[in-house]
Amino acid sequence: MNFDRRAIAAPTRELAIQVAEAFERYGSALRGFRVAAVYGGQDYQVQFRELDRGVHVVVGTPGRVMDHMRRGSMELAELRGLVLDEADEMLDLGFREDLEEILKAMPEDKRTLLFSATLPKGIVSLARDFQKDAMRLNVGGGEQAHADIDYRAVRVLPHEIEHAAVNLLRFHDPECAIIFLN
Repeated sequence: MNFDRRAIAAPTRELAIQVAEAFERYGSALRGFRVAAVYGGQDYQVQFRELDRGVHVVVGTPGRVMDHMRRGSMELAELRGLVLDEADEMLDLGFREDLEEILKAMPEDKRTLLFSATLPKGIVSLARDFQKDAMRLNVGGGEQAHADIDYRAVRVLPHEIEHAAVNLLRFHDPECAIIFLN
């Protein structure tokens, strides 16, 4: 594979697609800039073609990156940088071994950026083992994050989700809202 040695690992295919689309949008002014998204559920042949033509950035889920490494369609020995986006989520999803293999396949002088909303022991351990001179940045407003946001959790029966969401919006009548449904 011929790419300019940059990769991003994301915990889910949805996030990998979103990040790849953002790179394509922001990199569209750069002549010849190419991005490949590699994730489960997509045909390998599509991904092989993208990787073979050469890309500047690969965005992928750890499992699919490992698959490509095993198949020889992705070589990380000359990778200059790796971003682990939502690293805590990747550990929660059971990708620790894959992440360690990916990090071990990279050169010693790589730059690794690790982003995590929380810092459980697994993240601290991963950073200690695979980062040199790591700098920890805490972003946020201290103890009370987003004081201007009201958080509400409501449990409803699965077949009532849509009605509950509409009724909550009508009841609270917010100026703006984001609703996360499972």
